[in-house]
Amino acid sequence: MDILQYNELDSSRVKDAFEKVVDRLRTGDFRSADVKKLTGTPYYRARLDHANRLLFRIVRYGDRKYILLLEVILNHAYEKSRFLNGATVDETKIEGIPELSVVKDSEIESLNYINPANPRFHLLDKILSFDEAQDEVFKLRPPVIVIGSAGSGKTALTLEKLKTLSGDVLYVTLSPYLADNSRNLFYASNYENDALEPDFLSFRELIETIRVPEGRELTYRDFEGWHSKYRQVSRLKDAHKLFEEFRGVLTGSATDRVFLSREDYQALGVRQSIFLQDEREEVYNLFEKYLQFMKEGRYYDLNLVSWAYLPDAQPRYDFVVVDEVQDLTSIQLYLILKTLRTPDQFILCGDSNQIVHPNFFSWAQVKTLFYKERGGTPSDIRRILHANYRNSPQVTDISNRLLLIKNARFGSIDKESHYLIRSNSENPGVVELIGDDPAVMRELNEKTRKSAKVAVLVLREEDKEAARLYFQTPLVFSIQEAKGLEYESIVLFNFVTLNARVFKEIVEGIGPEDLEADRRYARARDKSDKSLEAYKFYINALYVAMTRAVRQLYVVEKDHRHRLFGLLNLAQASDRIKLSEQKSSQEDWEKEARKLDLQGKKEQADLIRKELLGNQATPWKAIDPDSLEELKKEAFDPNRYNKQAKQLLYEYALTYSVDYLFDELVRFKFNRALDPSRDAAAILQKYRQDYLDKKFVELNRKINLYGIDFRNPLNQTPLMIAAQMGLSMLVKSLAGNGANPDGRDNWGRTAFHIALKEAYEDREYALDKIGAVYPLLAPGSMRVKVDGRLIKLDAHTMEFFLLNSMIAGFQFVLRHKIQWRIPAFETADFVFALEHFPEPVIPYRRRNRAYITSVLARNEVVREGPYNRKLFLRVQRGLYLPNPLMEIGVKEDWVNVYDLIRLDSLEREKSNAALQELAAYLKRVKRTLSDLRRSSTNEESARENRPDTVVS
Repeated sequence: MDILQYNELDSSRVKDAFEKVVDRLRTGDFRSADVKKLTGTPYYRARLDHANRLLFRIVRYGDRKYILLLEVILNHAYEKSRFLNGATVDETKIEGIPELSVVKDSEIESLNYINPANPRFHLLDKILSFDEAQDEVFKLRPPVIVIGSAGSGKTALTLEKLKTLSGDVLYVTLSPYLADNSRNLFYASNYENDALEPDFLSFRELIETIRVPEGRELTYRDFEGWHSKYRQVSRLKDAHKLFEEFRGVLTGSATDRVFLSREDYQALGVRQSIFLQDEREEVYNLFEKYLQFMKEGRYYDLNLVSWAYLPDAQPRYDFVVVDEVQDLTSIQLYLILKTLRTPDQFILCGDSNQIVHPNFFSWAQVKTLFYKERGGTPSDIRRILHANYRNSPQVTDISNRLLLIKNARFGSIDKESHYLIRSNSENPGVVELIGDDPAVMRELNEKTRKSAKVAVLVLREEDKEAARLYFQTPLVFSIQEAKGLEYESIVLFNFVTLNARVFKEIVEGIGPEDLEADRRYARARDKSDKSLEAYKFYINALYVAMTRAVRQLYVVEKDHRHRLFGLLNLAQASDRIKLSEQKSSQEDWEKEARKLDLQGKKEQADLIRKELLGNQATPWKAIDPDSLEELKKEAFDPNRYNKQAKQLLYEYALTYSVDYLFDELVRFKFNRALDPSRDAAAILQKYRQDYLDKKFVELNRKINLYGIDFRNPLNQTPLMIAAQMGLSMLVKSLAGNGANPDGRDNWGRTAFHIALKEAYEDREYALDKIGAVYPLLAPGSMRVKVDGRLIKLDAHTMEFFLLNSMIAGFQFVLRHKIQWRIPAFETADFVFALEHFPEPVIPYRRRNRAYITSVLARNEVVREGPYNRKLFLRVQRGLYLPNPLMEIGVKEDWVNVYDLIRLDSLEREKSNAALQELAAYLKRVKRTLSDLRRSSTNEESARENRPDTVVS
């Protein structure tokens, strides 16, 4: 058997036994290695000696089987394994595997690629075997520029490279979804590395760590609305073109000034602007109006903010990875550079063929920028990944032909942009050109409209309406939205037809012979051609659209005889669709909607829920904090005894521990409220009834009707109740099918907080349930704002755990601890609860009293220190509450932590003197801290003598 070893496997403590067992496995002698299968998992273990075991998997690539060695388990401590999630293993009850033939083929996972020449493999969320080019990059010392297409493994490679480092590192990219997804990949399989402090940030989040800008980031839709006022009186009708000129040229290209002056803009060369020389005066006039519009509308532009924040960008990272670097402007890259402690310590990843914004990006400019302040000539630090592991060979072939056309027409702005792709995918695909035959279009629509694996792409936002006349799928995207997406099948709708003149210009003078000859790096034929940069957008957009298809690509064009298709070897329009009808399940569509939510594609996510899931409104009204007042009016109407309203309010008060409501209910003759404890269990049972049936028949019926995130009358989602009950399999099912884990109940708690609360209050829950539900519910990070700056607390930090525990347990402090002690959290609260938590949730080394005390102390509001996040207010020695000035990121808003947990409701409990005293104390502290912060900010501004505004 071929054996591959995980690159981080440590066998040093059992070296001799390890080598002996590996030799036995290699020869297939499973009996001598005492191989056993761990029930309910894909893992096997071999016996190293009386106390130690070797964990491995068996996989297949092609017609060969491989053993992947993962981990040495010392002293039978299976519960400490990275891969077994805290499971306890009774070795007397696991199945022996005397030989490989006993293992069923269905139990052997097939991998997309294994490099048999490389004995080591890597691991993120799946097994990674690096090819020669990837392995070379992995072993290189920085600085490195990694160039490769979508599916070339750039991101996975750089994440693995990060694991070899130590210190403070930054992974930054324009896309928030890519940043968060990369973070989740990095920590997959319970990866831990105490030597590393990584930040995974979108570029906007990086800006916010310096200072959260005032106002709202200006979007293209905001810009388009503003531009429409000038469309009638200006000859500059194209809002897209103008938007990109403002972003990529006027504000993004310079690093020594906030934006280009009128004179500098007029002096740009023909290849440095999208607009002609005689148009630039009018462009600049509009640009000045644009600056005024942003100022008046309280918008901000990340380019302008980047320049304004340069003085505040401190060297704080030992290493930086910039992913999808082609999406960033020069000033944005320059700001990132300023955060490096040592200028050389970076990896840049990208693909200039995926630029769908004409921002004049070039690898040559990037290299110049990074060496700008160092002098000398940069060495050759670029590496190109030619292999593609995502797209089918057929999709790769047509994408390569498009790149050949691009090079023949435009030349390459630099050598790094001059490469073709090699498909390493073994999945066959289809590429078809389809005309506007109504019957064929109807067939394509019928076969795809109910599939979550097929998307329709158009060039512009305004082209969607025409596409929806033919295609009934909710998955219709403009090319700007499609960046970062991938689907099994892609339908391109009239990309060329709606821009026929542009594509005619692009292919003018290009013949088949230009695409067959050896490709040579060359500049554009005519440097004076004004259309070069503007037209590159169209061909890059078409390339990005094609490469979204994993297997099948259907090019739908009314003008299917356009000369471009002949050059792409798509000369014959098909009258038959090589695609079987596809239909996705409701669960698949729920997952797709949730994924699109995370990617910021709200339009398509909403259409899925409206058109395919058919979610109805619930026949009851959930009581949220706003509607509670309305319910109270009904229940406490002196002129009408509304028993139903009183009963619902009673159930609400019991569920959310709102004690003052019991007194009010008694005053209005609802006498059951005299002793609420006698009804507590029955009411809890009432709202859990649907969750007690192991098949969840009634729950699933309601989900099908009202959606996976429907709210019960007490404003709780299915995920919240499943978390409260510790039903790990249901939590896994709901989360896997797209349930939103960010929904909050009336105390500001998510399902994650509810699970934490149960674990703190119930020893059995902590022992038996929190270990399974914690990784399913915990977000990858938490966004908080302190002193005007973003702090992104990663789930692997103790600060994340302690702050979320305070939010989860605040009701315990208010309702119970306040009766006998100062209402605040102390180290003992956490130590006592963590005693029962399993190892994978919080490592044992972080549970001791001294460690927790040190984390609380180093993050006190009034302390100073480079790593102080100012999260906690010290009430007395050893007693803490969340910082009253801290704000929590909730969707796109910032909410004060005490507003989130509804501290305002305490003021209504006038009879509870202790609660009133706590509320008054927190208000006083908040005022004092605000005054101190304001004074400090004024002094700092006076010292630095610079304006706070971005555009003055």
